[in-house]
Amino acid sequence: MRGSEIIEGCLLHLGISAADFAKRLGFERPQVIYDIQKGKTKNISNSMADKIVAAFPEFNRVWLMTGEGEMLVSSHRHNACADDGDMVLLLPISAMGGPLAGFPTEGVLPYECERMASPVKGADFAITVSGDSMAPEYTSGTKLLIKRIDPSAFIEWGKVYVLDTCNGVIVKEVRKCDGKEGRIVCHSLNPDPKYVDFEVSMGDVYGMYRVLMSLTIR
Repeated sequence: MRGSEIIEGCLLHLGISAADFAKRLGFERPQVIYDIQKGKTKNISNSMADKIVAAFPEFNRVWLMTGEGEMLVSSHRHNACADDGDMVLLLPISAMGGPLAGFPTEGVLPYECERMASPVKGADFAITVSGDSMAPEYTSGTKLLIKRIDPSAFIEWGKVYVLDTCNGVIVKEVRKCDGKEGRIVCHSLNPDPKYVDFEVSMGDVYGMYRVLMSLTIR
């Protein structure tokens, strides 16, 4: 198995971009991962495997180096399996219903997550809303069923998304930023004037997730 296939397997399992993967491995620039994807670097080096296992201990180092055996070590394989019917991972972080500020950017692994039943098909994850800037539609404590999209292909303006950014995870209605390519406007549903719109560069967005359904305890 080539290094490009190993990297693609890692990205698919983690559900993150190559740039985000590189950042979580400690690289300032993602070019080292891009080179492996493009076949310029054919195999995973010892030092690269060490970095991957240090950041994501669920991966089997032998598989990373050779492509042989199981991708995941046995202690994580059962917990990370995705064949539980309509069960999804409930991420142990909150989508902040407010401006960007201070959320931890470290990734979470599948075995660190609880699972919950999803009433809808196709959801990738569930996440809990924190804050009231998206009230009354999405109050604090509301659980969102979300699905990752490719924003470079299409963004449905005026819809609510969860954004995994360099400054934290937020939930906002996303609007087009007129005259500023590569930027979006994040809008709060709460009419309180303290919740002002703000712009985010798409270069600072690691992942974009469409909200499929919200579950609120009343």
